[in-house]
Amino acid sequence: MSAIANIAVPDAESTPVTHTFAPRRIDGDTGKWQNRAPASPIGYENLSATLRPPVANGNTYKQTVQLDVPKLKTYTDPSGNVVTTVDYVHRVEVSFMLPAAGLLQERKNLRKLLLGILADSQIIDQIENLGNSF
Repeated sequence: MSAIANIAVPDAESTPVTHTFAPRRIDGDTGKWQNRAPASPIGYENLSATLRPPVANGNTYKQTVQLDVPKLKTYTDPSGNVVTTVDYVHRVEVSFMLPAAGLLQERKNLRKLLLGILADSQIIDQIENLGNSF
């Protein structure tokens, strides 16, 4: 990973907000980005992308993308102090197993197929409504 730049992605709000993930660092084979828009650092959204080369006698690369989106909760403690904590974190992790013998077009197809699958109504229902539409 030789260059790392901002990644800007709109959310699904009725009036979309663009979440801009700024480069934080490169740790070995992992690039890390952070959306620092939330007022509190504990609310920062984190994105990472890792490409691991094949291990000895292996022939498969592993590409992993992870996104963590914390949900903050603010309350007033018994002393009257306003406290912000992480209530929960939504996380997605996608791993691609990419054989070294695979072709560029096959990797393009894999990524495009995944995008289409994530846009399917059955998968959307499972993710957004925690439902089973089949």
